[in-house]
Amino acid sequence: MRSYGEMKKLKEKIFQEFNGSIKDSKKIKFLKNISKSPVYISKATGLVHHQANITSDKSLEVWSNKIFSNKISYKNLKYTSSNLTMKARHFYCYNFMKKFLGKKISSICDFGAGEGNFINEIIKNKLTSKILFTEHSLKNVRKIENILKHNKKKYFLFNGSIEESHNDEDFKNIKVGVLLWTLCNCINPIKVLTSINKVLTKDGYLLIGESSRILVPFKKPIYNYFNKNIATNNSHPWHFSFNSISNLLEISGFRIIKTNRFNDENDLVILAKKRNNNSSPKLKIDNYKKIEKFLKKWKEISFFLKKEDKDVSNYTS
Repeated sequence: MRSYGEMKKLKEKIFQEFNGSIKDSKKIKFLKNISKSPVYISKATGLVHHQANITSDKSLEVWSNKIFSNKISYKNLKYTSSNLTMKARHFYCYNFMKKFLGKKISSICDFGAGEGNFINEIIKNKLTSKILFTEHSLKNVRKIENILKHNKKKYFLFNGSIEESHNDEDFKNIKVGVLLWTLCNCINPIKVLTSINKVLTKDGYLLIGESSRILVPFKKPIYNYFNKNIATNNSHPWHFSFNSISNLLEISGFRIIKTNRFNDENDLVILAKKRNNNSSPKLKIDNYKKIEKFLKKWKEISFFLKKEDKDVSNYTS
């Protein structure tokens, strides 16, 4: 059990790390041929990360103008959610939220709404009478507006960064915030979460979806998780474990109340609630040596299976 002083120091350390100041990190050299962006582990907390070297605004420009596309290309760092796989995970998140929060919610805001898959689920199922969303990409905003116009639904839009959306007068007293496959891509996730916290009601909720694969059973080969051809340090700087994302939420004013079975399901889905200001954060660290061992085993198994697949194909082709 840590003392109050130890917890305070740990909170400060976690805050510094997510603000990009990780002074005592270990570079994972055996991943150099798997990830073009060097992979680091914080010795203090076990946080797995790359080192971003641009601002949040610049990163948003990269996502808006270079990454969002009409197709997915792993080699060219292109992304779209307009395919069955991506739509399925948004549908999963929608049902996860509805199961615990009920069939009617007063207001929902999709922060970083992308191409509008989650908003489409809200509309189809008439879950709320008040829809809000933020999105930086003007191309994506037009796609979402077409969805909303077709369904004749009143909505509130903030075309800009999540961090600045709390300055919009329409973005107040929101019951549920939604942040799907976005947090790991944010240069400064604390600013994103604290901005969301400001606009939620006192008893507000935050739904999060992430492809967290640290310290869980391997669900894809490691060479399909990291990118060896393109640097992703500015587009995907964080690789969460359950503990590291929980710590991030705690220091940003949230507490996890529900999760899916992320150990044997493909993604990590979280329902968090605004934390009482008088309560102390609950923080847990990961042992960096354990994570290093995990990554090494992941690499070994991935390439062993790749070799086995190749050997089998020689006999079956």
